[in-house]
Amino acid sequence: MDLQQKVQKVLDQAVENGTECGCQAALFINGKLEVNAFAGWTDWTRTQKVDENTIFPIYSTGKAPSSTVIHRLVEMGKLTYHTRIADFWPEFGCNGKENMEVWHVLSYRAGLFNIPESTPEERADFQVMTAKIAKATPAYEIGSKQQYHPWTYGWLTGGIACHVLNNPDYPSIFRELVGKPAGMDRFFYGIDLEKERNAATLVASQDGEAYSQEVIDRMNDPMNRAGCNPSSGAMSNALSIARHYAALDTGLLRPETLEIATRSWRGENDPMSLVKGRWELFGLGYVLSGPPDDVSQIIGHGGVGGSEGLLDRKKHYAIAITRNCFAEPNVLVPFYQAVDFKNRDWPDFSEIPQK
Repeated sequence: MDLQQKVQKVLDQAVENGTECGCQAALFINGKLEVNAFAGWTDWTRTQKVDENTIFPIYSTGKAPSSTVIHRLVEMGKLTYHTRIADFWPEFGCNGKENMEVWHVLSYRAGLFNIPESTPEERADFQVMTAKIAKATPAYEIGSKQQYHPWTYGWLTGGIACHVLNNPDYPSIFRELVGKPAGMDRFFYGIDLEKERNAATLVASQDGEAYSQEVIDRMNDPMNRAGCNPSSGAMSNALSIARHYAALDTGLLRPETLEIATRSWRGENDPMSLVKGRWELFGLGYVLSGPPDDVSQIIGHGGVGGSEGLLDRKKHYAIAITRNCFAEPNVLVPFYQAVDFKNRDWPDFSEIPQK
């Protein structure tokens, strides 16, 4: 049985036994597509089947591609990792952020993890939130420690890109610099609800268990699906997520850029913490989730609910999974076992509300 058959069987069984409602999995090895599997339904009504083009809410899995935009801008000579953000985004240079540099944001050392005071409608508006984040005050001294920015990271990376290029249309910037070169034709920071019908709905398990009904409702809300939030509001199929990592593996970024982006950027006074259950280790925008003796071997990002995209830089595996059943157990572990892939060492539950 080849990899495609193994993975398809795993997904089919997960749907059959009710562990999953709908799901997709994709794997590139050395840039070649080896697995493109999908199974199930877009919701529990079982009226629309999932196919390879169905897009799923992927939450923070969308963070890493927004980081790649910044790396592309660096390679184009538009900025450096040590450029002061206020130099091209003047409104940002206030409240202790006057000397904040681009690397502080990419390495999660900006101290801007708190959501600015805002309404749900404002949080779905990219322009409003980038303006608010420009006025925010860091929670601690810039660069003093690394801390995950669940909601705000995409407003920061998106705002940087828009102001560097003097272009407020972040989705078009993403498509031009990353989406098109990587072939990510089903990856969206905001979808056109009049045109897009092939989209999965997040659901609780059949017994009603879920990570969080509030989080389910948020990403099923048309307002949030239409809004651009690179931190937690992207939608994609598994193929497009995997293509992002396959592109990183095959030259979308220069080798020297990828080396810089995938080393730990924690400070000497903020040693690496290998605590299970949190995104603790970051390069420049990518989670470092390889084994403790080589944390940079596996990079990527996952999202609450179970979607994720990863690149094993030694095995040259570019891997992705999407799913819409917002509960556990899920298909992740058997999927990784089927393709002989070491599951990421430091799984993320930081966005899942504690019971």
